[in-house]
Amino acid sequence: MRGNIVYAAIAAIVGIAAGCAESSVSLLVIALYTIFLFARKRRLFLFSMVTICVFYLYIIYIDRHNETQLSSRMTLFSIRFIAPVAMDGEQLKAIVEVRQKEKLQLVYYMKSAQEKQQLSSLLAPGTICTVKGTLERPALPRNPNAFDYRRYLRFHHIHWILQPQSISPQHCRQISPTVYERLLLLREKGIRVIETNFPSETVGIVQALLYGERAEFDESLLEGYQKLGLIHLLAISGSHVTLLIGAAFSILIRFMTKETATLILLIVLPIYIVLTGASPSVIRASLTAMLFLGANYRKMMLSPLDALSVALIVMLLFDPYLLWDVGFQLSFIVSFALILSSPMIMSYHSVAFRLFFTTFIAQLSALPFLLYYFFEVSLWSLPLNVIFVPLYSFVILPLSIASLLAYYAHPFFSIPFMWLLQKIIVISSDIVALFSSSRSLSLILGRPSFFFLVCYAVAILLAFVQMERKRYLSLGWVALVIAFHAFSPYMDRYGEVVLLDVGQGDCLYIELPYRKGVYLIDTGGTLPRQGEPWQERKREWDVGKDVVVPFLKSKGVRHIDKLIATHGDIDHIGAAAEIIHHLSVKQLVIGKVKTESLLQEKLVQLAKQKNIEVAQLARGDKWTEGEVSFYVLHPFSAYRDDNNHSVVLYAKLGGLFWLLTGDLEEEGEMELINAFPQLKVDVLKVAHHGSDTSTTELFLKQMEPKIALISVGKHNRYGHPSPNVIERLTERNIIILRTDRHGAIRFIYTKKQGTFFAMLP
Repeated sequence: MRGNIVYAAIAAIVGIAAGCAESSVSLLVIALYTIFLFARKRRLFLFSMVTICVFYLYIIYIDRHNETQLSSRMTLFSIRFIAPVAMDGEQLKAIVEVRQKEKLQLVYYMKSAQEKQQLSSLLAPGTICTVKGTLERPALPRNPNAFDYRRYLRFHHIHWILQPQSISPQHCRQISPTVYERLLLLREKGIRVIETNFPSETVGIVQALLYGERAEFDESLLEGYQKLGLIHLLAISGSHVTLLIGAAFSILIRFMTKETATLILLIVLPIYIVLTGASPSVIRASLTAMLFLGANYRKMMLSPLDALSVALIVMLLFDPYLLWDVGFQLSFIVSFALILSSPMIMSYHSVAFRLFFTTFIAQLSALPFLLYYFFEVSLWSLPLNVIFVPLYSFVILPLSIASLLAYYAHPFFSIPFMWLLQKIIVISSDIVALFSSSRSLSLILGRPSFFFLVCYAVAILLAFVQMERKRYLSLGWVALVIAFHAFSPYMDRYGEVVLLDVGQGDCLYIELPYRKGVYLIDTGGTLPRQGEPWQERKREWDVGKDVVVPFLKSKGVRHIDKLIATHGDIDHIGAAAEIIHHLSVKQLVIGKVKTESLLQEKLVQLAKQKNIEVAQLARGDKWTEGEVSFYVLHPFSAYRDDNNHSVVLYAKLGGLFWLLTGDLEEEGEMELINAFPQLKVDVLKVAHHGSDTSTTELFLKQMEPKIALISVGKHNRYGHPSPNVIERLTERNIIILRTDRHGAIRFIYTKKQGTFFAMLP
């Protein structure tokens, strides 16, 4: 089986993927691999088919038993903290276990700085508390291509979010922690030592490299590393583990035999896995190292490919859901690619060429995964990786280790190491910040469909095969797939309208067929939180950064033709600046009326700084793109309040007439009725989130809409939508689609017809 274990690893992947996919897809995946084995590896056919069947049945068994034993009616819980507690401002989060041996995600909002200090010193792995609270199901994704939190928790065998009413120290007690919990406490202590004693600029990176912890990492800097394709440097990788094991082995054999040194490392490595966070990349690297050490101890030969294959099989046996973990996927695909390409890499005598091709192969193999999860790649990624990989492996990582060891020996000894480490990290962080701000070199392609994932896989595989023969023109196939992916929206005959769920705000995305136009009407916005210093979060949730920009990038949107600000309220244009910073905007559209909105004035100034055209529109204006025309029906005259200055648009999309009303209120609606007495619509975007000051009986009587769209936040403080508005709509048998209940609302259309879809069932 030497050199052939990889086929068993692939069989395990196929079995799990087939078990989780739809029946037709399952059969297709199994059939394709069966044909390949029968044609190329007939002697491994039976063994591989047995492996597929075993893992197929295994994932089905695990999945069927991955169900909750708890009920939403339960209110009293005895919980044990089984992982470190995370505190961010007033929010406390932790993984806890109840007596039924079921894990829960605990979320608690602390009520005072004193309580925060109390719980910080009290709660740790091994603490048992009795609490009263409620169980809620984790949220489903509310917008297209958004993160599926419920699926993520389910893959970690968590089915409920526990929200305690309070956590009282009187109802908590410490018990003797398990060995695993003691290691977690030791890890937390090490993380705190770095946080307290290292220069602030180095804390996040040192914690990430030594303990696999990114909680203290600067959010904007972390985003820069991710955008530039350097995020893998902040994970404990195989090269890190190899360097550490090599150094430890070299030291140990000076005092003992090689066999004894090997046994010690085999004992220490599982401990190391826990201390460094037990991420998939850490487990993969450590498990592979253990296999090599074990083979060396038994005087056996083990190829890198076989070791990696065994590690993959063992990890999937331990937890088959790991197959869907992005860290697991990237760690293994890059490792497999580098191992299979090692003969080609080593054929170059130049160290620079080896480094370049190592980086290039890693980047190329990860390309479809990066696009699927992050929607974009940076053209700076390859040259920066060539520089940063050796910098981290041979400078920053050794300096981090030396600084920590020197500190433990005596804080004075660590001063020169920390000083040098700080200087290097500050310079590297400045470089990351500089290049990540270069929007023009970020290639936004969007989430690839299954078809494009297959195309990428085939093209990359073909490129690797040909590159081994020094035929580099085969990379043209990868470039062709990238080009096809980039231009595919311009060949799509379908258009799309999406009323995004941005909470208590408005954001409507319109894409014309063949992407002849991309328009964003309002952006939503996050109201600033008022609170005391102890309540401040490390990073506040931002609707632009966390919802709108990821959605646009997932669609492969690189340019917005018109960013339309209906009026100056923060819940309508609060995220506009974030969008302008991340994407190219050709034109900003505002109403041709005098506004008192400082936010809108700042937005106009920003647009002018970015050389974005600013167009002021009023009743009578229109624009046409292809066969679609947008008519501006409002504003026309000045009003006392900004809501009635809202830009109101009328258009025909997918055979339906749409009226998009911003926050127009009764006074503005009456003006529309008087100005357009014959106006009828099919789809009404209900004004002002369903407030009772809008959508009057007279307005509905004239417009006669068949469908009403309401953009409104779940459990919002204003009580929107008003029961009176809902009653008026219901009495007229108007279909109501609202974001608080249905999530984002999509309308996929062609020239004459279209279909509505809701994100939530």
